[in-house]
Amino acid sequence: MDNMDEEILAILKKDARMPFVTIAKKLRTSEGTIRARVKKMMNEGIIRGFTVKTASKNVKALVEIKINVNINTTNISQRIKKIPGIDSVYEVSGDNDIVALVDVMSTRELNGIIEQIRRQEDTIATKTQLILNEL
Repeated sequence: MDNMDEEILAILKKDARMPFVTIAKKLRTSEGTIRARVKKMMNEGIIRGFTVKTASKNVKALVEIKINVNINTTNISQRIKKIPGIDSVYEVSGDNDIVALVDVMSTRELNGIIEQIRRQEDTIATKTQLILNEL
């Protein structure tokens, strides 16, 4: 990866639907160059997909999860990711091991998801932060 690849990624992170022609004009190169570089980054796994960002349903929260020591965090993260209402899961450093982003219609649904997380084997504790405003 070089500076141009990083610039392409920065543009696509803001707007994954931006046409390659527009990106090429911004970076003063050809559309073919952008197309080839994006294809290469996809083949190398640097770009793993393109997503759509939507408005929140109603209730969004971060759920921090602490698990037992010497446990495979990735296995638990993958199980948690499968729970409906969970948008994304991150393995993190610090006091907690996993953070899940939840996006649901009600606090009742949020509470149900938290209970499912707490029932996961090797989960020690959870801490939930409601998201009040998204910029």
